[in-house]
Amino acid sequence: MKRRFVAAFVLMFGISYTAPKAASAEDISGHWAYTEMNYLINEEIMKGDDTGSYRLNDSVNRAEFATFLVRALELPGVDTTSTFNDVKAGDWYYDAVNQASYYELIKGDDKGNFKPNDKITRQEMAAMMKRALDQLGIESSAGTISFNDNAQIANWAYDDVQRVVSAELMSGKPGNLFAPKAQASRAEAGVVLYRLLGLETDPGNELEPEEPGIEPEPEEPTTEPEVPGTEEPGTEEPGTEEPEEPVTSLEPIYETSNYPVDFSHVLNLQANHRPNQDGGGVFIATPAFVAYHLNSNNFAVNSPEYYQFLKLSKPVQGLDANEINQKELSDKYILKGTAASFIEAGLTHEINAIYLIAHALHETNLGRSKLANGIEVGLNAEGKPEMVTDENRESLSNIKLTYNFYGIGAINKDPNKYGSERAYSEGWFTIHDAIVGGAKFVREKYIDEGQDTLYKMKWDPDQPTNHQYATHVQWAIIQARKIHDIYAKTGSDKTTQLVFDVPQYRNQPATSPLPAPEAQYAVLPALQGGVGYINSTDGDVRLRSYPAIINTNIITQLPHGTKISVVGSNGNWYRVVANGKEGWVRNDYTKLTNLLKVVDLSAYAVKVVNLRSEPNTSSTSLTTVAHNTVLAVVVDGDGNLVKDGDWYQVIANGKTGWIRGDLLEELKK
Repeated sequence: MKRRFVAAFVLMFGISYTAPKAASAEDISGHWAYTEMNYLINEEIMKGDDTGSYRLNDSVNRAEFATFLVRALELPGVDTTSTFNDVKAGDWYYDAVNQASYYELIKGDDKGNFKPNDKITRQEMAAMMKRALDQLGIESSAGTISFNDNAQIANWAYDDVQRVVSAELMSGKPGNLFAPKAQASRAEAGVVLYRLLGLETDPGNELEPEEPGIEPEPEEPTTEPEVPGTEEPGTEEPGTEEPEEPVTSLEPIYETSNYPVDFSHVLNLQANHRPNQDGGGVFIATPAFVAYHLNSNNFAVNSPEYYQFLKLSKPVQGLDANEINQKELSDKYILKGTAASFIEAGLTHEINAIYLIAHALHETNLGRSKLANGIEVGLNAEGKPEMVTDENRESLSNIKLTYNFYGIGAINKDPNKYGSERAYSEGWFTIHDAIVGGAKFVREKYIDEGQDTLYKMKWDPDQPTNHQYATHVQWAIIQARKIHDIYAKTGSDKTTQLVFDVPQYRNQPATSPLPAPEAQYAVLPALQGGVGYINSTDGDVRLRSYPAIINTNIITQLPHGTKISVVGSNGNWYRVVANGKEGWVRNDYTKLTNLLKVVDLSAYAVKVVNLRSEPNTSSTSLTTVAHNTVLAVVVDGDGNLVKDGDWYQVIANGKTGWIRGDLLEELKK
């Protein structure tokens, strides 16, 4: 959808709003960032002041860059209040900073301040850009960096700088410097955003002009091992001792577990078990995307992803809590300073503590989730745990704050409710107890059951789909990368032997290619056959090649009122045909006119209706449809709903048939 910033008083660069201006020759023509800035100006991401100046060499503050990032990513608005002490309603940047915080692009200091007016540094910009990559679902690797000032990069930013540099969003300054604490100019900020939007192929030094190019198709991830980045020296806390040098080097052990079932059969089971393409549980993945992650042959020995095959049933020896707190947990919110608890959990329950840390970081969104930061739960009249709300607080007894770091019991339907209630049942009322108690759960319910690797937890190769920790297809490899990263930071592969157990199925392909983003999202039959129009009062809606907001997947623009027909759906998006082109649009920008809903049958024993082959009860049942399901009614050439007496012709579960009219009702407005 075309960006509309008319209502904004101040935009990314903190410049008062004026009518859009073309890039003026006297202002930016000849500037090294002309190509990038001209694009941003034409897209109305950046606007000039009342003199026509874009002040490209001025520094950007944190609020301005957050605003620019939110606008560039076209993030939907949010109905939340600020969590920062120094961001108040009425501030020009209030909404944008709120959005950036909600979508986890920014974070504050340990006192709860965002410091919106501080000039943004290059390492702070790198951190925000890394989170933007995460928001867009773009994978990044922590490649080696070799700037002369590597040691000046803060511990909390080091991994982000590695990944942003590897993604070619940022590079260095003259003299082979990254200059992590230098302020970023408006031009530098714009160029980095331009690259994120996929319009530059040859990102070099941000201080030099770049030749405009076209973003290439994304490559499949390399199967070569990643090289861990250099860590900042001299950061040990006073009084901590250096870990002892290992006496010998322990070579890894590689094992193979063979499963007497065809790979194609396992793939079919997994692909029909509602696998999620994303970590939020919104989108269903295609079989091809599942196959890539299911096939162990895709991951090379020594690659970060290979650590999904690491056996977790042995505690890591020689871990230094101070080192882990400093190198890994110093900026992880509620997890800051908790390394000793993870180490104790690993030793107590004989489980890999590095895995426990990686698991907790993943499930808590780096220590930021509400479930990790404490949710109140009490006992209801039946003596059962119930999450506290404003409505039920007075009716609950023995209310306590609960913590859950491994997502145990946090089902997608309502993770905060079910995860906190499970924590109450388990007695996880302190951070330490939740870390150690959660490790006990993993040991007993997974490790002791033979699911002693991340791969086995995710895919359960002994009984596929029977006992799986998560629905997210990438769940295992995301944590594997973090485990690899922590091993590289701590050198723990030199103190405890690594044992890898790689699964093999019968007739397993030598490789299963990673599909392009367009082929990662399943087209589900829900609302197939729906017809209607684009319903947007905020400008044109963008038809996209896959259901994610990123500038490289735009097919065309659809004005308000454009007729659409639904091919299928996934998450909160429809796959539609419009003006002869097929792609994805967000469902909140559409209005479908031929929908009816199966009536509520809660009062009846049978809660499904039959889809009949003919408009009578004696005809064949093609499939059954659950009550309260919304269906598309077939329309004729004039756009009228197709009926035969009291029966409607509808599409359900990919089949076209008939349902009696008294079993259907109009949608409530």
